[in-house]
Amino acid sequence: MNNNQFSRDFKVLASYCDSVSRLSPHMMQTLFEELADVNATQLGIGMQTLMERDNAFWVVRRIRFEFKDIVRESDDVILRTWPAGPETLKCFRSYQILKDGSRPVVNAIAEWVILDKDTRRLRKVDSIQYPDIQFITEKAIEPVFKRFKDDFSEDDFVYEKTIKASDIDISHHTNNTKYCMMVLDSFSVKELEAMTIKEMEIHYEAESLEGDVLRIYRKKMDDGWHFAIKRDGKVTTFAYIEN
Repeated sequence: MNNNQFSRDFKVLASYCDSVSRLSPHMMQTLFEELADVNATQLGIGMQTLMERDNAFWVVRRIRFEFKDIVRESDDVILRTWPAGPETLKCFRSYQILKDGSRPVVNAIAEWVILDKDTRRLRKVDSIQYPDIQFITEKAIEPVFKRFKDDFSEDDFVYEKTIKASDIDISHHTNNTKYCMMVLDSFSVKELEAMTIKEMEIHYEAESLEGDVLRIYRKKMDDGWHFAIKRDGKVTTFAYIEN
């Protein structure tokens, strides 16, 4: 680890890939979050530490991906992550997948926030013991996120999903990566195989819990596909795909 940066070598396994042997976006997000947890633990601000020491936990508020090249089964890549310096209510974390030792083929950035374990409300970053180090100022991509609005109608409805036990993570809410899967599952296998995704963005507006029934909406816009995931008519998640 150099300052706050962490990376590791990774061979892409078939179990991480889609039906045409490409590393799938939801598995990229899973790998990124695993990498972030290792790095955060090294810095003394891992999930388990926050829960036990500060009665708090991390959640991803928004994440944006840029796909420069396809990552395939059996590729040898480097996974890399590093956090930026803290802001009042949020922290940005960069991620990359590198080929050929140094060529970024996937760049991503996530906005993380801290929630109180009891109230589930936002906490200021200075309410935990954030490390005092010289942070890397470079970001994988700039944190410029889209603005979404709920203009989805029932004509845009695709399918419904009930949250089950296997969807729940250590924070006792639906794991972030499950929403990425819900978005991708709005397409058929044939449609996904024909896609080459260039950008993807997911915004988490509210938690969902075991037993919640979520409705997934999708519509084609000038800039790409827009998505809304709703519970009881209210948006829990917005997403976007450009292909």
